Amino acid sequence: MADETTGQAARMELEPDAFHDGEEGYYIDCPECGSPAYIDTVIQEGRCQGYLGDAAASENVDHEPSCTAELTLELVWQS
Repeated sequence: MADETTGQAARMELEPDAFHDGEEGYYIDCPECGSPAYIDTVIQEGRCQGYLGDAAASENVDHEPSCTAELTLELVWQS
């Protein structure tokens, strides 16, 4: 998610219990709208199901994007 005033992204560290197993694979809850953000979809599209207009994830009948979050995953390690 980019901060419009500074252009910086908000970062969050995820604990193991933040990952859920769903029909389409593993997902986390979108930090903006709470809809599922499947790992594969975040990698490929940079969005959650709410942005993609998933009727099951959103109450938006028109299937229009309801979330503005741009999501990325970052792998960080220490040795």
